[in-house]
Amino acid sequence: MIGGGLGSYIGKFHRWGAMLDDSAELVSGCFSRSMDRNRATAEAYHLPDTSRVYADFREMADKESARDDGIDFVSIMTANDTHYEIAKCFLEHGIHVICDKPLALRTVEAEELARIAEERGLLFGITYS
Repeated sequence: MIGGGLGSYIGKFHRWGAMLDDSAELVSGCFSRSMDRNRATAEAYHLPDTSRVYADFREMADKESARDDGIDFVSIMTANDTHYEIAKCFLEHGIHVICDKPLALRTVEAEELARIAEERGLLFGITYS
């Protein structure tokens, strides 16, 4: 998860939805810009390995994409104007993306994300509730 830390309204819905059928497990995240809040969220969400809590999304994409047991997908639930940059980073690291709406603020950005996902054979989903 990127975003969705303690106190986040939308974060709990993404987390619940992803784990609804027990086919997903939350193992990594950058839940907040504050490492104290990141750690508190990881503890509250029962992350099995706190070394997989990251200070920012770039660090998470770098480290998770390099792991043999890295994340299968990332769920983005940050401020609207950050979705494009974060989604692009994870796609470029070969990681599937689920993004809260809106996908991007400009059509050209959305088209670029679609192109990257298609070229790399990655899944990209947008959530609507």
